[in-house]
Amino acid sequence: MKRIVFGLLFLGLLGLAQGCTSTFKSVEADPGFSFLRGTLKGVLAAGLPKVEAATGAAMEELNFVAVDVVSDKLKGTVSARMADGTKVTVKMQAEDFEATTVKIKVGTWGDQSISVQILRHIQRKL
Repeated sequence: MKRIVFGLLFLGLLGLAQGCTSTFKSVEADPGFSFLRGTLKGVLAAGLPKVEAATGAAMEELNFVAVDVVSDKLKGTVSARMADGTKVTVKMQAEDFEATTVKIKVGTWGDQSISVQILRHIQRKL
């Protein structure tokens, strides 16, 4: 009897340990963008230098403070803070000369609606 109880308990705990890592498409985001684990990810049809410049300009337009741009020819990161102190990070990686993968994360756990707004501003600047 004890073995059955412990076996069921083990299976129950094993099921809980799987966690939830669901990917869902944002209704607001463009096709090809997904929001997973607090990060909005997708590919923009522009080279890394253009995306980097557009991201910096979008951050300035949104009145984010402490905008910091660090990049080379293959990867880049733009970090800033919102007025309430929430950290915003946009990571970019060149896929080729005319495509760049972008990952946008707002805060510790991510905020989908703000991430989509930042994406819209970046796209508008391209």
